Amino acid sequence: MLSYALIGKRERRLTAYTRAQYFRGAFKTESDARSTVVREYEPGLELSLEPGLELTAAYAVSDRHYRDSANPDNRQRGRFLRLQAQVSF
Repeated sequence: MLSYALIGKRERRLTAYTRAQYFRGAFKTESDARSTVVREYEPGLELSLEPGLELTAAYAVSDRHYRDSANPDNRQRGRFLRLQAQVSF
C-alpha cells in the first residue's frame, strides 16, 4: 500500500492511496481445501473535511480464481466503485 497526504487549512486533509494484493494459497476452513489465487488493485482518495467527517472514493479491479473438486475452473473478475462517508462524534 502506498499513500500520500496533503494537509490544508482548518485540518482538511486529502490522502491519495493505492493498494495491491496478491494471494496464492488455500482456505483450510472451506470444504475440499479450496485453492485460491487473488489479484487485486485499488486506487482511492480520502478527503477529511472536518475532524469528524471523512469521504472516501475507491475503484477496485479484482481477478480471483478458485479451484476445488466441484468447480475446477471458477474464475471471477470484476470492477467496482466504493463510495463511503464516515461521521464520528
